[in-house]
Amino acid sequence: MIRGGRLAGAGDPRDVRRIDTWLLDMDGTVTIGEKALPGAAEFFAALAARNPVPQHVFVTNNSSHSTDHYLRRLAAAGIPATRDQVATSTDALALWLRGTPACAGRAPVVYSVGTPDFERELEAAGCVLVREMARSIDFVVVGFDTTLTYAKLDAACDYIRAGVPYVAANPDKVCPLEGGRVLPDCGAILAFLRTCTDREPTVVIGKPSTVMVDTLVAARGLDRRRVAMVGDRVYTDLAVARAAGLLSVAVLSGEATLADIETSDVDPDLIVDGIGDLAELLRDN
Repeated sequence: MIRGGRLAGAGDPRDVRRIDTWLLDMDGTVTIGEKALPGAAEFFAALAARNPVPQHVFVTNNSSHSTDHYLRRLAAAGIPATRDQVATSTDALALWLRGTPACAGRAPVVYSVGTPDFERELEAAGCVLVREMARSIDFVVVGFDTTLTYAKLDAACDYIRAGVPYVAANPDKVCPLEGGRVLPDCGAILAFLRTCTDREPTVVIGKPSTVMVDTLVAARGLDRRRVAMVGDRVYTDLAVARAAGLLSVAVLSGEATLADIETSDVDPDLIVDGIGDLAELLRDN
């Protein structure tokens, strides 16, 4: 089913002919676990019929995996993609770290609460990782850590209580799985750190922060009026679309329900049951 959002009066949001570039969340929007969601193949076929040159980028808050992992996962789900079609919150976090005044002209030194993939991506981007307590570091960095241990949390809390700022890759509370299950995500780890230290993170990089979107728009010379963001979370995907001035499309195939959207203060331009509904709109236009 396709529904206009509360902004429909300002122009028909179902007319997607003006969209040149689609920014796509992954978990709960295009994929669930390691499988493509129903309608994904039809959506990409409809995009290709309009323009054989790919005009979409997968923008994921999931900081537990590397870009190469997402490329393999998309390929296994029958969705071909290239490296420049995947943007992760880890990429944006590394960019932010390198741009801070505290790290001007040198590599950021960080203690990581994250997976091996998260740490390898940070090191590849020029960060120096410390794995011991009581060292001189610039930041504690926090990701969606599926390898989380009490020792990591203990060390991170010691650093934070000692005055070291901490930053996070993404705010997601949970990561959706097949069958309605969820995993505790980075936002849940942040709740632990806040409770233990009584301190807030300096910045949370992933959606709804516009860092990833702003970087893509600038690097590719995109016109924000012709870019759409498609996602399943009110507080990340839909919020970043509004903050960045993009057309926002909510899908009901992941975390958010219709009731969640209708009672939120984020007004999507378009609400669809799943990404396959967009294929219908693309074919109709």
